[in-house]
Amino acid sequence: MLTRVLVLAVLTMGLTMGLALSAASEKPAKLPPALIGKWGFAVATGDYCGPNLSNCAPGSGGGVSLVLKEDGGAELEVFESALVDGCGSIRTMTTQRGFAEVKGAKLIFRPASGAYSAVNGCRPDLTGVWRLPASDLKPISVGWRLEPDPMSHARKLLRISDPQGQISGDYSRRP
Repeated sequence: MLTRVLVLAVLTMGLTMGLALSAASEKPAKLPPALIGKWGFAVATGDYCGPNLSNCAPGSGGGVSLVLKEDGGAELEVFESALVDGCGSIRTMTTQRGFAEVKGAKLIFRPASGAYSAVNGCRPDLTGVWRLPASDLKPISVGWRLEPDPMSHARKLLRISDPQGQISGDYSRRP
């Protein structure tokens, strides 16, 4: 009896590990060619930030950069800036990398890693870079559609509708 229980346990464990390994090794589906590339959206005029919070527009505002790769890889950067009277600028950037997939009118981003960086003129002790814990790397599902760019009918805009409101906007292609 003990032998049968051990054999069953080993078989069950092997099957479970096999399913987990095959699920982890599955590659995401390729994204539609029209979505491939770097897209950007800003709520303030000026330059987009570099990955280390350099070359940012002064004052308050923010922007989002979304990179979608042919193999399903994706990067999402959310920059926010506030100019605070009496103490200076507070700038934050949340960067996440993972995979994206399209299911009809939904674009689903599944982050696998991420970091949060801040430059705080009011509280220098809150300046730094921190790795995002796994609990903060949740899938993001947004509505999407391509529309004509009113500034150039030869180009398309990527309109994203985020139920959480954080990354909603009309994104244009970036170099």
